Amino acid sequence: MSVGLEGRIDITLLRKAGAAPEVRLASTRLQLAQRLLAGLTPERAAEMVGLVFTLCGQAQCVAAEMAAEAAQGQTPSAALHGEREYRVLAELAQEHVWRLLLDWPKQCDQPPATQVLQTLRAAAGKPATFIAALEVALAGPLLAEPSDGWLDRVSGRDGLAQFDAWCQSGLSPLAGLFASLGKGVDLGVAEAPFLPAVHRLEQDTVLAVSLQALAQPAFCSSPRLHRRPAETSALARGQNESLLAAWLVERGGGVGARMLARLLELARLPARLKQPGPAVAKAWDGGDGIGVAAVDTSRGLLLHVLQLDAERIVQYRILAPTEWNFQPGGPLQAALAGLPDRADLVGLARQVALSLDPCVDYAVEVVDA
Repeated sequence: MSVGLEGRIDITLLRKAGAAPEVRLASTRLQLAQRLLAGLTPERAAEMVGLVFTLCGQAQCVAAEMAAEAAQGQTPSAALHGEREYRVLAELAQEHVWRLLLDWPKQCDQPPATQVLQTLRAAAGKPATFIAALEVALAGPLLAEPSDGWLDRVSGRDGLAQFDAWCQSGLSPLAGLFASLGKGVDLGVAEAPFLPAVHRLEQDTVLAVSLQALAQPAFCSSPRLHRRPAETSALARGQNESLLAAWLVERGGGVGARMLARLLELARLPARLKQPGPAVAKAWDGGDGIGVAAVDTSRGLLLHVLQLDAERIVQYRILAPTEWNFQPGGPLQAALAGLPDRADLVGLARQVALSLDPCVDYAVEVVDA
């Protein structure tokens, strides 16, 4: 099978009768940043990033622009920063809708709601129109009611019970998908530490990771936080929300928790787009011509690290969410290693993989051990 420039991930499960499977991961993902961007000016590199890294393209471009500014000691205007925040959040919303209304239903043999995503994409360049379209989508196929009231109910002291009642109501197709997960222990719990959201990143931590990426290019394929693999996702960002915290305690941080985190983040986006909150994009000056930028994407934390010399890029690294979550020994492997021995093992594995959401194609194969 041919593999495109973006590569792919192959997941092999060695089935063991009555036991959890052995998991093997193989990735053909290439680390292209140094090869494509070294030697360019920061301006040209930002243009190239927009052409090459099309998935989460807005986040990639914002990260490239901000990392270059930080390396040059520049601070963007408030207006420019606000425009970038909108671009990132609008893209994040579209990606969440894609997973919740297209990919997840298709995996469960239900019809996807393609029109919602098309409408949002068409409105992305007009903030007021986009916010209105998102509110309509939330009140329709996503929640079947306005998001404000829904959030008020599920964020209270009995939020998990309220959420379960909404699932059982079947008022929206998405409610039915959550209901199908049941109320037992979550599927695909990884038990990995979480990477924080951008606004909670500590400078010492982000610079330590970035400097290691510059010094050891292979680190970008198997990044570590304090020498351990870590999960980055909407769940990692929202773990302290009352509903998610209750879910984590009672059911664990698996497929249901990750999909719920997407839905909660999406439900809060109209208000966040109207009244900006904590930053979703941030940059640091690492000294010696080094600039670092971090952006929250639907899949998790995206880091761009570059070093300039005489106004040209000499080193460029990208640490993408896929490498955090899908590396050997990482969150996906841990999550799959806990799957039960069932006839639908491939389907279960694909649900777990979707919840962590790689930015490339992937395949799942089950082999009898």
